[in-house]
Amino acid sequence: MRPLQTLLLALLLTAASLAAPAQDGSREAPVPGEIRKPPYEGKPYRLYTSSYDYSKVAAAITDTCTTDYAKLRAIYGWLCDHIDYDLTYRIHCADSCYQMRRGVCQAYCELYYRIAEAAGQKVEVITGLTKDSDGRISPNGHSWLFAYTRPGRGLLMDPTWGAGTMVDGHYRKNDDKWGWFGVSPEWMLLSHYPDSAHYQLIDQPLSLDEFARMTYVRPLLRTYGISELTLFRQAREGSISMPFFYNGGEGVFRLVDIPLTDSLRIGRRYTFRVRMNSSREFAIVNNPVLCRKAEWCDEGDGIYSVDFMPRAEGKVVFSLKDEQVASRWDRMVEYAVHPPTAADWARVERDYPLCVPDALAVENLNADGWAHCGVDGHRLLQLIREQHVTSLPIIYEDRGQQFDIVSVPMNRTLHVGQAYTFSIRPKSGKKWVMVANSDQWHTQWAVADDGTHTLTVIPDKPGVLCLYVDLDGDGQYWTCLGYVVE
Repeated sequence: MRPLQTLLLALLLTAASLAAPAQDGSREAPVPGEIRKPPYEGKPYRLYTSSYDYSKVAAAITDTCTTDYAKLRAIYGWLCDHIDYDLTYRIHCADSCYQMRRGVCQAYCELYYRIAEAAGQKVEVITGLTKDSDGRISPNGHSWLFAYTRPGRGLLMDPTWGAGTMVDGHYRKNDDKWGWFGVSPEWMLLSHYPDSAHYQLIDQPLSLDEFARMTYVRPLLRTYGISELTLFRQAREGSISMPFFYNGGEGVFRLVDIPLTDSLRIGRRYTFRVRMNSSREFAIVNNPVLCRKAEWCDEGDGIYSVDFMPRAEGKVVFSLKDEQVASRWDRMVEYAVHPPTAADWARVERDYPLCVPDALAVENLNADGWAHCGVDGHRLLQLIREQHVTSLPIIYEDRGQQFDIVSVPMNRTLHVGQAYTFSIRPKSGKKWVMVANSDQWHTQWAVADDGTHTLTVIPDKPGVLCLYVDLDGDGQYWTCLGYVVE
């Protein structure tokens, strides 16, 4: 054969091999939750003997299904909808479970097996141990399933846990039964430990001691979008310390990137990214701070992000605004706040000077009012410290009073017989006066070239002392700054 002919034949053979489906079905389209599994060479699970013909049941359940995956999903959904947990713990086999419409985990799995078998599906029952919501290993065994979608591949599922759960001693059907269908090996291993390491389906199997030490992870974390692989890795390493998750946000949002820790530090910045699946208003609450949706960056595709610095003790909470009560915020994700150190407060002071304890301890702290009068947060904090302020004078700006404060007494309480100097730079108004007790008017301001007005007042009796302005020259004065004289 000539060299060119040899080359053409080789190319044709290669093309044919690429076009042909692989023998193990690996070129078929993947299905959700499908994982690889080598053949099981251990002792097979022994089912109770059955006297039922489940072919009609299987046909009714899978009548509209066109794929093996669809059949497995339909059987799972039927079990979750129609079988309740047997609180007497007496029903273990498929036949009794089907007849009574209830059973323990073994009955769920054996009934699934029988129906799937009648539908032409291959299923293996897995036995092992589980953890309860307190992270304790249950003294009773448990059963769950691996169902094949094709040779060497299939789905992990637990129809018993998918169907319902115990709440305050009562069995309750789950709102979302699909949380335990087609789960990853890592997610299953956070709460299920198979008797055979073969069914762990991970590269480095867990020991029973490792499983016992791993922190229990609430299913809600997966529902809210936390990576199963991340959860498993952290739990296995013993480094998991999650915030507290509340119910109520299912379907409303998914967490893209949040701090995976149970507590945050004051003065540190943390990134929060969420994908909103609804138009609900949301915020981060760190009393008294409320970081609303409008302050987050809209990245598009429903994703919002913010770099947030905790600056108050107590809690940091990602919340959804209640749809019924306008003033109510429903907690979704909650963090504790570490007891702050001096270094923590120093970091807060750089960005939020009026959130440090020295400022928060002062009465009448109107940050916006002082900023409106030309005194920013850093300067205001400096004056509070220098003058040992316990209560600030009240600033009024409701009528458009516009002036910059150059220098005024910072403590709201003044004392009879002491001299106090007021320096302001008016930006509006026709006439500015200091009035004591409504009858003593002080109008002799010294006016500098830059427009600064300076006036010294010595209160001679207890009462009030206020700065007023006649805005329009009509003799009607509006309060700008208010003090108490003792």
